[in-house]
Amino acid sequence: MLTEEFKDFVYFSKWFRADYPTLYEEITAILDANGMGHGLLSLTRDHWCRDYMPVQWGNELYAQFIYRPDYLRNDPKHLTDTDKVLHAMPRIGWVDKYPLVADGGNFVFCRKKITNWNCYKYYIVMTDKIMLENPNYTQEEVEAILRKSLFAENAELVWLPWNHSDTFGHTDGILRYVGAKQLRRPNILANLSLYEPEHAAQMRAILEKHFKVIDLKLSEYDELSWAYINLLQTRDVIIIPGIGNPKTDREALCQIKKLYPQYGNRIYQVQMRPFIERGGGALNCCTWTISRELSGIVHNEENNSRYQELVRKAEKADYSLTKEEIFFLGDYYPLRLEAISPLLEKCYYGF
Repeated sequence: MLTEEFKDFVYFSKWFRADYPTLYEEITAILDANGMGHGLLSLTRDHWCRDYMPVQWGNELYAQFIYRPDYLRNDPKHLTDTDKVLHAMPRIGWVDKYPLVADGGNFVFCRKKITNWNCYKYYIVMTDKIMLENPNYTQEEVEAILRKSLFAENAELVWLPWNHSDTFGHTDGILRYVGAKQLRRPNILANLSLYEPEHAAQMRAILEKHFKVIDLKLSEYDELSWAYINLLQTRDVIIIPGIGNPKTDREALCQIKKLYPQYGNRIYQVQMRPFIERGGGALNCCTWTISRELSGIVHNEENNSRYQELVRKAEKADYSLTKEEIFFLGDYYPLRLEAISPLLEKCYYGF
């Protein structure tokens, strides 16, 4: 499975550009400045992308679920046909369909390294609303379909109780994967402040069994504070929604910068309260991100130079590389590692 730091291309609905041209231009200007590719999806029915587009789990490999949300039951004009969208765009890879009703916004992926080599344990965090959306399946059957569809037989499924006051029942406004130190529990940034104390305590207890929970710390909480969690993260840039409160916007920006120091000055904020209020979603909701290179390290001049230097070193004598250098080559361009040296590929994956 792929966590968001591997994503290197961003798609938007054509309606987002048409109805919010200034906001669209501001976001895409940030992407352009950081060399991040982006494109538009046609034949969509609204501003959103995340929920109806396939979930990527590997190199050009995707799982497509049924997009039939209950919140659009009485508003079919906004129900996008995913097949039509996919047929209208350049081929992205292999998309397998699965008979499960599921929204993309209800998937949060986390991982931690479980050996000194590149072996990971993965987590899929969802609200249990998916059980109500699929009454013909037991929980065990839902879990089996999810594991099969995402090629994640050993993944841990973490179920959060759905708060029925939350129409959408998605996890992408509840928590955000931050990262994990080697062999330790993954860190997540959580926004539990908007829930009733009993429900928040229940979610916290579940999350703390698997993760180190870092609370979104604000001096005051707005009904839209969840939007700070609903940010856009790619390999090379993070963009955080602003909700028009200068104080809490600044607090959220500062905290997220501290949590993602590897991004340096590539963390931005854009104001988008009117958009959020109108549609009930923020940046994660209105984008669909994919990975074409499977690289989790920022691509810039400094890292490009280091990569080329190590390639030259490996071509002379691949056994001369240190473990750290092998990991860098593999992390930077994993799809090219075998062409450099099959031996290095075996070392990188630990076999």
